Amino acid sequence: MEQLVAEVLQLDHQRQAVFQVALAHHVQPVLAASKHYDYAVRAVDLCWSWIEHRDVDGMTMYYLVQDDDDHGVATAMYASHDHDLVMWNAWGCVAEALTYTGFCAFEATDTPPPEIFENAFPDESVAEFLGYYHAVVGQDNVPESLAVFLRDAPDSQLTRPVVSAKVEEFASAQPQ
Repeated sequence: MEQLVAEVLQLDHQRQAVFQVALAHHVQPVLAASKHYDYAVRAVDLCWSWIEHRDVDGMTMYYLVQDDDDHGVATAMYASHDHDLVMWNAWGCVAEALTYTGFCAFEATDTPPPEIFENAFPDESVAEFLGYYHAVVGQDNVPESLAVFLRDAPDSQLTRPVVSAKVEEFASAQPQ
């Protein structure tokens, strides 16, 4: 996994966001049974919107992590901690993708991010994200294939339809 973490960290920040958001989107169906599923959908949608259009600000993503009324992705994640570890890990993917993309949104506007979005230990953050991902889907090669694709892809291919199709292609090529 260390090699994959190093490979992901060699990607620019936008591509790192695409990497996490695409894999979070891939595990999102696991959360469909959650009463908080709409947070997962909104988080992934907002991240893709920022990636493709830069039309979402960091504070919008911050309040989706956890708002003043104790709602959001973090609350949903902790609500599933005690009874469903697969769901906990899927929420972890969504939360990590949202916080990383939020970090990028703040960075793009030269605005200091809230503490929860600070990226002080990027290697640990990527490793944690991959730990969540593999706890949901098992050991597969989708992240490795996606990292290679993102390294070589032109900016015009960093869109939800293109990247999602690639992730599905990589996933379907996995031995069953």
